[in-house]
Amino acid sequence: MATENTNPNSAGKDVERKFASSGLRQYGVYSAVVFQMLATMGLGFWGGKKINDYYEIESNLLTVAIGFTAMGLAFYNLLKQLKNIQK
Repeated sequence: MATENTNPNSAGKDVERKFASSGLRQYGVYSAVVFQMLATMGLGFWGGKKINDYYEIESNLLTVAIGFTAMGLAFYNLLKQLKNIQK
């Protein structure tokens, strides 16, 4: 009588490895990071403009300052996420 190796974890790990190395999955992960960056920067500049208009400041100083702060946060988040993806 032959014993079958019916370890359910071994089949699951093979599928998980194929999924992790899938090009479509990697495309999805990287495109999600890009859209998150765009949303962060867009909200920063939009919010800066709204605050600038609310306080009726002639120059666009708040728009630029808050927008660049949002860009810095977006790039920090990008580097942090890329570090996590590479693990």
